[in-house]
Amino acid sequence: MRKRFDFLEKFILLMFSSVLCQQFFYMLSSPYERLRVVEEHLPFWMARLQYGINFPVLLMWVLYFLRGRYKLAAKIGICFSWVIGGVVLEKIMLILGVLTSKSKYWYPQIDIVLAMIVLISAVYFMEILTPILKIEKMIDHE
Repeated sequence: MRKRFDFLEKFILLMFSSVLCQQFFYMLSSPYERLRVVEEHLPFWMARLQYGINFPVLLMWVLYFLRGRYKLAAKIGICFSWVIGGVVLEKIMLILGVLTSKSKYWYPQIDIVLAMIVLISAVYFMEILTPILKIEKMIDHE
């Protein structure tokens, strides 16, 4: 990651993507009947780690590949892998009992849309962050 991101840029992107993942997946889903984190101690922290660390770190790797010189098909495939992987992990957490749902059905389309919003927001933030940091002379690569 060192060759595509400066340290400050990595730190800011990781914090931003962590906040995005927590907001969209954990905080926005929990108040509704759709998905809730079980209120026991271990599942609560498992969900926090998943949405606060695992998803953002994986999103950083997606941003790393998006900044590379790969074919468009590979970049799109990596983006969809992150989106679908997040939905599959939520389903696994639902099966394991970390998440619970009071509704009769679980609709993964909602999670796919939320993951796409997070991905698009992170890519947009990455694209506007680099020029701002260059103008402020906080980074000097590329």
